Amino acid sequence: MIRFLVKRVLLTVPTFVALIFLVFVAIRLVPGDPVEVRVGEHGIAPERLALLRHELGLDLPVWRQFLGYVWQLAHGDFGRSLSTSNPVLGEFLTLFPATLELAACAMFIAVLVGIPLGVFAAVKRGSVFDQGLMGLSVTGYSMPIFWWGLLLIMLLAERWHLVPVGGRLDLIRFDYDAPTGFMLIDSLLSDEPGAFLDALRHLALPAFVLGTIPLAVIARMTRSSMLEVLSEDYVRTARAKGLSPFRVVGLHALRNALIPVVTVIGLQTGTLLAGAVLTETIFSWPGVGKWLIDAISRRDYPSLQGGIILISALVILVNLGVDLLYGAINPRILHGR
Repeated sequence: MIRFLVKRVLLTVPTFVALIFLVFVAIRLVPGDPVEVRVGEHGIAPERLALLRHELGLDLPVWRQFLGYVWQLAHGDFGRSLSTSNPVLGEFLTLFPATLELAACAMFIAVLVGIPLGVFAAVKRGSVFDQGLMGLSVTGYSMPIFWWGLLLIMLLAERWHLVPVGGRLDLIRFDYDAPTGFMLIDSLLSDEPGAFLDALRHLALPAFVLGTIPLAVIARMTRSSMLEVLSEDYVRTARAKGLSPFRVVGLHALRNALIPVVTVIGLQTGTLLAGAVLTETIFSWPGVGKWLIDAISRRDYPSLQGGIILISALVILVNLGVDLLYGAINPRILHGR
């Protein structure tokens, strides 16, 4: 296991370096000058504009800018925002708990609902429930997040007033410290009655919207994997021995069927974080996704680079963790070979 872990970590190094290079170059291909955006519409003298570019290092060749940026990253420095002059890492860490809370709740909903639905559809293969579930999963996977989110806002928030429109908390009713940055935890730690339910109501709709696509993917993968496992000899043997359907499906079949499902869950982490950009914008959720959208409009190179690289590093770590979970789910898998 240790040998496998070291090998996987070493393989991620060139991937991460290539990622840094692609992000660095791609951002500079976006039209617009960050210095001109920073000074505003009125502009300044060309001499002052050239001085600002020199101070920011934008007058250097791209390859020299890239090497300088890699040197900064090697020392844990992600630069400073061109808009706020605050350290990029500090801004990211301040906003990331909101995004992580949203993504974690979305994945929780997807797993909690998707796996049981997939198992039941496999057990009831060919039934009306199976066909209906597969149709809904295709629909859920095909719906754009921005359209689905706006539709639910119109119905659940504007017309029926069941949930709030945006934000993480009703700031008029509640005012307390947020030491962890996770609103559900901070609301429980506070002495404000009703704060937790209010935070949960604000989180429910964006988490459901963000979790729709992973839910559909997980349900379909669970069904497909379960159908394959249920046809194996050891499952038929377990049934022949008189074991209860719950033990056959839940213990013997599901455990082996979870391996590709866990893979999909890990891969959907990137989808969640990418979808969080749109979801946070639609629901005015103060997280990393909305921060990146604002950085694009301001041509804030350091914030864009740092945010994308940090999120990509998280996705790589999650995929590494998924590989390590294989051994816990199925001990027959030998990672060292």
